Amino acid sequence: MAKKKKSQSTLRSKKFGRRVLKASTRQSGKSHTRRDTNLKAMQPGKRRSASGKIYYEYRKNRTDRRGRKT
Repeated sequence: MAKKKKSQSTLRSKKFGRRVLKASTRQSGKSHTRRDTNLKAMQPGKRRSASGKIYYEYRKNRTDRRGRKT
């Protein structure tokens, strides 16, 4: 009996999920400090999306540095 082949994107998302792979200290752009205190964001740097693709995020309104909210 032959095994059913799963798509690679499905395998990636189950194995890895969303996470920061390599954190960075640099950020770009502006941020709204009062609004950011209520939001928990991931660290800036190299990330893996839910579908398993690699991308980089450095925008201040999308990232939090370690120990800070902006």
